[in-house]
Amino acid sequence: MILIVDAFFTGSHRYWGELLKDQLPYEVELLTLSGKNWKWRMQGGAIELAQKFKKLSKEPSLIIATDMVNLPVFYAYSGITVEEIPCLLYFHENQFAYPVSEQDTDKQAGRENHYAFINLSSALFASKTIFNSNFNRASFLIGAEKLIASLPNNSFKINNLNTTIIYPGIKKQTINSNPTTTPVLLWNHRWEHDKNPELFLDGLRHLKEKQIEFKLIVLGKGTEKESVKTIFNKEFKAELIHCGFVEEKEKYWELIAQANLLPVTSKHDFFGLSVAEAMQLGAFALLPNHQAYPEHLENNNQSGTLYKFPNEFINCLEKACFNIKQGKMNSKFEFGSVVKKWDEIISEMLKN
Repeated sequence: MILIVDAFFTGSHRYWGELLKDQLPYEVELLTLSGKNWKWRMQGGAIELAQKFKKLSKEPSLIIATDMVNLPVFYAYSGITVEEIPCLLYFHENQFAYPVSEQDTDKQAGRENHYAFINLSSALFASKTIFNSNFNRASFLIGAEKLIASLPNNSFKINNLNTTIIYPGIKKQTINSNPTTTPVLLWNHRWEHDKNPELFLDGLRHLKEKQIEFKLIVLGKGTEKESVKTIFNKEFKAELIHCGFVEEKEKYWELIAQANLLPVTSKHDFFGLSVAEAMQLGAFALLPNHQAYPEHLENNNQSGTLYKFPNEFINCLEKACFNIKQGKMNSKFEFGSVVKKWDEIISEMLKN
């Protein structure tokens, strides 16, 4: 039996875990905590998970844990070793590169390295470390080297870490996409500062000023807030097809399938699952030339374009709307199955 362990099982973490459970050709069980109070989950969640682990009726042959788990603490409190039960550590994000709010009390107190060190000690402890993008791995390694160099005793070595890349994977959808030549713009991300909704709104206002026709679908957590709905109902009522978070997956996919243009304005992303979902259903993506976004277009150059962030966004958006009206967009997107990669790694681990 393979055990997936996650101290913050929500959003992209839950999506990934349930996808692996459904698709891997092994018996897979989930050992998780709900996605709330992330700092406490990183600090104390491992103890709660260990308590649950001791109650399992069957001991796993392999553990797949996420970066939200303090791995050495979990193993210590569970009374197991990596020699007995090897562990694959999967990084959805890393605390070296995760943007920290100016209001964060840990940053103000100079304690922000605490969470990064949990990530580092877990990576050093794991049998193998897997990242969800090349950007994630590169930013982790750079941050880890800087942290180690600042320590009083910097004898830690990360150059021998056993690492690889496996994208999270996306569920295949068979819904037909929208063939219209009217630009239908989609926002399906969280409405939070790191996703940079202000730049997205600037682009929409520019299109209105230029009298460029478009339609608009606004999804994602945070978009159900009255403050957000007020903006769209006041400024873009004529263009608006939908505004608000959608819990029902079928409705979510139906709305995404209507879109043909995905303007992405995020300041930060370790992968971009919502971006991949929209691209899969035919939305042409306007992607910042930073973070993990260029990786979405590897072998998928018909599915989108990169723009110089943030200055080129508005011109890129206007040009994309023109191309859609001219029928010049032909998005084709495929990340490929991640199951084979996981199966190869798991098989090798179980042999050893």
